[in-house]
Amino acid sequence: MYTSFIGKKFLAAWNLREGKNLTARQFFDEVLFPVFFDDERHLLHVSNSPFFQSISAKDLAGSKREPEIRRENLHHAVATKKPNASFFVGFAAEDASATTSGQMTVMPGKPVDTPVLENSLFPAPRMPTVLAIDAEEIYASWIGEGLAAGVSGGFYLLTDREDLLWGIFEGWKVYRKYLTQTPNLKGRQIETWNGQWLAHWLDGGDANTLKIEPEKKVDQKTKQEYWAVPTLEWTKLVLALCRRFPGEVMTIYAYNLSQTNTTLGFLNLNLPEVHRLYELRDKVFINQPDSALTYQQIADLEPYFSFKTACKFGVIGLRAIEPNKLREYLPQNDPKKNKDLNLTKEESHKQFLIFKLWICAMLNKTELLELAGQLADILVKFENSGGDRGTTKEDRLSDQVRSATNLRTFADKWGEVLAKMSGLADLPENAAETIRAIIHQAVKMPGDHFPLFVALMRFEYNYLKSQASKK
Repeated sequence: MYTSFIGKKFLAAWNLREGKNLTARQFFDEVLFPVFFDDERHLLHVSNSPFFQSISAKDLAGSKREPEIRRENLHHAVATKKPNASFFVGFAAEDASATTSGQMTVMPGKPVDTPVLENSLFPAPRMPTVLAIDAEEIYASWIGEGLAAGVSGGFYLLTDREDLLWGIFEGWKVYRKYLTQTPNLKGRQIETWNGQWLAHWLDGGDANTLKIEPEKKVDQKTKQEYWAVPTLEWTKLVLALCRRFPGEVMTIYAYNLSQTNTTLGFLNLNLPEVHRLYELRDKVFINQPDSALTYQQIADLEPYFSFKTACKFGVIGLRAIEPNKLREYLPQNDPKKNKDLNLTKEESHKQFLIFKLWICAMLNKTELLELAGQLADILVKFENSGGDRGTTKEDRLSDQVRSATNLRTFADKWGEVLAKMSGLADLPENAAETIRAIIHQAVKMPGDHFPLFVALMRFEYNYLKSQASKK
């Protein structure tokens, strides 16, 4: 299991830093257990493990404390039982019919006494085997799971970067302290905590500056209310990583452990591409007081895709973090369904800035932003040339330009605008050249970029109209 690999890798780094030579079991006993399980509220949940099973009255009658008894039960299971998910984190269930049982194997290993069905390729019934798994692998899986970072959608992320693993490790004791100091807070959320802590740590935060507001939830079975550490939106962690490592493509492993385990596998985070948001912010928007987003506002971007859906792209980049609700404002085939942002509202204005920044990053050409602004200006002045007679032909043609869903319609409607523009004194001097320039640019655009550019032009148009209404 990859949890074991990560656990062993971190343990090697920890031993090197601390000048020690602990085994995975020793690390479990001396470092992980005191923080995670030597308290009635645990940090980690492993289904059906000895830490969540009842203790016999006979064992309780002795002098040992409950946490110590549970730890001994874990050690006994590791030493005597066939490896299974109850004490080997992320492994197959013990029952072959369980949803997380995995596949039977005929790889060389430790024989099991139960025969399997006869295979036509092998005349004699074969005995199933299980891989011979060292106890160190099992204890390392607990360490590895303790280093997983949870994000929205119920998925956990693992990285083999030692600096990030160490950063997560530093948050363990902070979580224990936070849990102790926060009454009625649900425990067993180490993965969720790690996601919140890692994003905070990546931005230079520490225990003194951490602010996590627990959220109230309702148990679906008992209907009782409780408090919990909120799950981090997956884009917040990706954006935090791109701010810390703007030039790296990073590999992560994504999975979920529950009644049915889910493995999304290894994924690349294209951090240089995602960081383009911040580069454009600093290059293009920083000198525009009403268009400059803060780092936090960009980090609060609400994604359209869930994490699981975003992983279907194969690589997590700009496309995967498309802002939510943007598609509502893309040009529609039915003009009546076209929607404009109401920029008189503060929340809509922030949304407008996020949309604008993301589209510019996707188009990856700053001159397209300038052209979109110039085209919007032409349309506003073109409309005004029709006078104050309510709905005019100029208004309708302007709307058709802003509603174009394909290049042909876009070019045709701009051609009509050009024909009607002749001799109008209020229009920009180089309007015709600007229109020709964008048609040439649009021809060279990838097909999925064209609607984004039209939306950008619409947003610029909305902005100019809102500014005009304030005067």
